[in-house]
Amino acid sequence: MEQRLAGKVAIVTGAGQGIGKGIALRLGGQGADVVVAEYNPESAATTVQEIEALDCRALAYLIDVADVTAVRKMVGDVVAKFGHIDILVNNAGVVQIKPMMELTEEEWDRIININQRGLFFCLQAVAEQMIRQVPATVKDACRTPHSFGKIVNISSVAGRSGRSLATHYAASKAAVLSITKSAALALAPYYINVNAVCPGVVPTPMWEEIDQTRTQMEGLQPGESIRQLIESIPLKRAATPEDIAAAVAFLVSPDSDCITGQALNVDGGLEMD
Repeated sequence: MEQRLAGKVAIVTGAGQGIGKGIALRLGGQGADVVVAEYNPESAATTVQEIEALDCRALAYLIDVADVTAVRKMVGDVVAKFGHIDILVNNAGVVQIKPMMELTEEEWDRIININQRGLFFCLQAVAEQMIRQVPATVKDACRTPHSFGKIVNISSVAGRSGRSLATHYAASKAAVLSITKSAALALAPYYINVNAVCPGVVPTPMWEEIDQTRTQMEGLQPGESIRQLIESIPLKRAATPEDIAAAVAFLVSPDSDCITGQALNVDGGLEMD
């Protein structure tokens, strides 16, 4: 794989499995040093081992992204080890399938604290470091040949149109799209690009959890809810973690230096907006 990210340091949150792991492996394969920011120590270690097998450096960093103090400490620790941060992929997230009228305050707060609040404060802490890295001589965007930081937030097609069985999750992912636009405006003067990727159906442990819950709620056969969704996709296939990782790799590459504040659906045409 072409080493387009050689010399870059990337933090990928929630990189122990699924989409996050796919992204971490892709960035590592392109030469980046990857910080696997993950809550689960076993899955974090596995991802690190697979990145190191690509002859790239990786660091497992155990963290709860909802803990703002821990997030700020992580940024300091990463800079102390690697010297800089060039890429942040805000991927960590959780989901719950439950009818809107049955949601509790605790369930709402859990989803929002990780998917929305945690994402924002990760972005803020890393952006502060990226701003410090911008050369003092850079003053005119017209004379700036490249970006000084890339941030990609993982949203969801659920944030595009809402979900009656996951109101809190859809709300958190809609907020990610708004945060992305606001951050893109706020960080543009520093030539830091902020974009989002919206996955659709991606068979991962999270989607297995969704399928199990819907199987119980709706009396479906195992796997039936995912098969039904795939039938509604114009391309008639689910996305893979590698599909999402390819989109992220583009958005953190030099090819995207003039792209910011955008949200890219990677869903086989499920959403076209």
